[in-house]
Amino acid sequence: MAFRLDFKLMININNFFTFSSTLSSLSVHVYPVGLKEFHPIDPDKIYLFDEHRLIQGNYNDILFPVRFKQEYGNKLQDILDTGWAGLYLISDKMKSVLEENNFTGWKTFPVNVLNKQGQEIKSYHGFSVTGRCGKIDYTKSETIEKRLFINGSLTKYYKGLHIGLDEWDNTDFFLPKNCFGIIITKQVCEIFKKNKMSNIKFVNLADIETDDFTVQTALKNSL
Repeated sequence: MAFRLDFKLMININNFFTFSSTLSSLSVHVYPVGLKEFHPIDPDKIYLFDEHRLIQGNYNDILFPVRFKQEYGNKLQDILDTGWAGLYLISDKMKSVLEENNFTGWKTFPVNVLNKQGQEIKSYHGFSVTGRCGKIDYTKSETIEKRLFINGSLTKYYKGLHIGLDEWDNTDFFLPKNCFGIIITKQVCEIFKKNKMSNIKFVNLADIETDDFTVQTALKNSL
């Protein structure tokens, strides 16, 4: 029992990171073709488009393989942007690293990726996140004020992204409730760095600063 209590106390936002791309213009960017809007019966869910459902691993009524076409960029990297935040394609290398390390909270879906000439780009997979945690709680964040430029007015920010770890399912990849931003454990971050995975950006949750407008909008939408 003592070990379980100590372990629980160790769970805090310092041990978690956001997972996203670097948004490099050199990296190949693709966009999905043929997906549609989706309006759920359940008002508590926020699946607005098929892209959102793919991020969350909800494949009902989606036809596979999902087609993607190259938009710009020339460098093939371990994750490719799709024009939708949270929706990425991953390389064979990244998929192998995930499997070899038994990371949880993710799955892949079949894709057909075409370059600008209509030729197939192979060795990529659609990436979905199946792990979950509770909602983001901005009331736990530290409030700070910053000047974005000299002599500018002070702007309010919330430092620290406090996610609902009390509802976390202990997966390595997971999404906060009503959010499409991917969160990963420290172990994933370390393994990806060790394997030199490309086009991936990690930010510790304790270092994230969110502007007041974004926070107020999120709070309003959660009502």
